[in-house]
Amino acid sequence: MSDTLDRSLGRVEAHVAELTEQVSSLRTELSRLVQLVESSVAGHHERIAGLESFRRWAIGLMTGLFLSGVAAVFGYVLKR
Repeated sequence: MSDTLDRSLGRVEAHVAELTEQVSSLRTELSRLVQLVESSVAGHHERIAGLESFRRWAIGLMTGLFLSGVAAVFGYVLKR
């Protein structure tokens, strides 16, 4: 009876050790995944900031061109 109990306890200890190793491995993998996601998100934020800057520049350019056109038409109308 004692041998059976010792063997069962040994198997349980082996399973616990295996599960502990798997959990540790999963934690390491999860940490790497979190770092990868964080760096990817940071990269996307940089790209979005660049696109936002370009959008503002383009709006400013189009506004300037439009107002120059309006001023030219207004000047032409006043000359007549």
